[in-house]
Amino acid sequence: MRLINRQMLVNRKLLLIVATLALSGCTLGTDVSQPSTIAIVGGDSQTVPVNTPLPDSLSVVVVGSFNEPIENETITWTVVSGGGSVNPLTSQTDGNGVGWTRYTAGAAPGAVKVQAKVSSLPAVFFDATVTP
Repeated sequence: MRLINRQMLVNRKLLLIVATLALSGCTLGTDVSQPSTIAIVGGDSQTVPVNTPLPDSLSVVVVGSFNEPIENETITWTVVSGGGSVNPLTSQTDGNGVGWTRYTAGAAPGAVKVQAKVSSLPAVFFDATVTP
């Protein structure tokens, strides 16, 4: 009987040691306060005459690992091709994780591509067409 009790005690200690070691090496590995996704919400694929602002703002949403909106994240907006301008050049996401800018066409007609970039995430791109 003593041998069985001693073996049970050893087994429990061993289980406790293994569990402690296993748990001490665990981390969640996901910082929910950091952005994990940027996606276009609105403003893509618009057409506008030269020297005219697009009717709708370009807008994106930034969310974390569990699709929670990320507030106060800086979005950098860049006209990649086709000319024109965006205003503002940077914007902050609101409480819903949404940030926006306005695009105004330049003097040349053609295809336009505008980039929205947040920290280390891959950029998203908006397309627009400028007509004469």
